[in-house]
Amino acid sequence: MAGSHTDMLLILAAAPLETTLLRQQMTGAQTLSCGSGQIFTGTLEGQTILLSHAGIGQVNMTMQLTRILSKHTPIAALLCGCGGAYPDSGLQVGDLALAETEIFGDLGVATADKFIPLDRLNLPQHPPLAPVIRQSIPLDSDLLNWSREILPDAASGPFVSVNSCSGYPDMSAALQQRTNGICENMEGAAAAQVCAEFKIPLLELRGISNPTGTRDPQQWDIARGTEAAQAGILELLGNWPSE
Repeated sequence: MAGSHTDMLLILAAAPLETTLLRQQMTGAQTLSCGSGQIFTGTLEGQTILLSHAGIGQVNMTMQLTRILSKHTPIAALLCGCGGAYPDSGLQVGDLALAETEIFGDLGVATADKFIPLDRLNLPQHPPLAPVIRQSIPLDSDLLNWSREILPDAASGPFVSVNSCSGYPDMSAALQQRTNGICENMEGAAAAQVCAEFKIPLLELRGISNPTGTRDPQQWDIARGTEAAQAGILELLGNWPSE
């Protein structure tokens, strides 16, 4: 891997809307090129930061994060954004949630009466010729436990990454039932797998912007969700351990 280990923290988001407040508070910001886009370096709450927008979806997250980690070795990655709350999660718009694990929620086979996750299809596995199927990826437990102390009001549990968001009640309920997930998103599992490959601790923090299972705009508040997540990031950075 190119680059060297530094005291830098990587902040990731899918879209610029999810880092507006963070970028406004960065000092000494500089712009670097990364692939076809730009990333930022600077200081935030006394911490040296590399900030990047990966783009929406798992493919974009995989490409951008791989580019970054091929050149830089941060001490940790913080994935910041908004997400949807599953019906029985107890989460409301504006609440904060931390990921214990990330699950590829729609990776598998859908039949007329059930969904079969990819890791239960008994497909041939050929390590080390090809990576083993990982349907669920735990996030760094030390970073998660510390974050729970700093953000005691944040919920924590499994997050579910999908390519097709659950926009109607039956789909939302089915995803929650088979994953026990609390928060739905479109990038986290990809970030978790890439960070695991590069051995970079990952924390995923999302503000709830909507309930899953509906496209009713009156139940959505993306700005409120992104603001909650960024406030959480700032709180973590302000309390980051000195050693």
